[in-house]
Amino acid sequence: MLEEFSHGARCLFQGFSWLTRPGVRRYVVLPLLINLLLFAAAIALGTHYFGAWLHHWISGLPHWLAWLTAVLWVVFALAAVVVLFYAFALLANVIAAPLDIFLAMQIEARLTGRRPETGRSLAMDIVVGLRSQLQRLLYLAWRMLLIAVVGLVLLFVPLFGALTPLLWFVFTAWTLAIVYSDFPLSNRGVTFVEQRRLFRQKHARLFGFGVATALCTMVPVVNFIIMPAAVAGATLMWTESRASSS
Repeated sequence: MLEEFSHGARCLFQGFSWLTRPGVRRYVVLPLLINLLLFAAAIALGTHYFGAWLHHWISGLPHWLAWLTAVLWVVFALAAVVVLFYAFALLANVIAAPLDIFLAMQIEARLTGRRPETGRSLAMDIVVGLRSQLQRLLYLAWRMLLIAVVGLVLLFVPLFGALTPLLWFVFTAWTLAIVYSDFPLSNRGVTFVEQRRLFRQKHARLFGFGVATALCTMVPVVNFIIMPAAVAGATLMWTESRASSS
């Protein structure tokens, strides 16, 4: 299991080496600009609105609840970071999705010598794709809600409050692994139901990839190019898995 975990992490780092290759660079520049703009917007919004809003909200608490101030700062700060992260990560992925699809296609074509095909008509691809996106959204949404509730409860339990950031990190890693895996797998016509079966078979490798991706998003400068690198790494990971299973 440890070997599979480290293999998934290596796939991400190998993805970085693909970003400067001929035929691939064109799909990297625009996602980089998108990340820069959205990151600047997130900082501006967070700095301008969060502090003032939280101070206003807490100042309205009764005097006998003043002891909750420190706890509420932690809770709302974590919530704001999570919401901003997911909102801007989702927006960045939506905007760059067409480029990421072609990036995954280009890399798989170079690895296998042929472009991936779904074997379905364009109209059917659209229907299946929309259904898979909805299934993935529901899959992640209720888990996010569950972790939010558990994390909030743990904040009020002595010694266990420190587990809340860890829970969010694990969930973020798994989410990123699933999101970036969708590009190479959907290019082959793999539905989300089928993807979940693959995730169970390769859970350690997938989690290793997700942990490496989540850690890289926290590194300044690196987080600007993590999106195309993760698409490339996920394509390498699932192309290798397909080759080894065939």
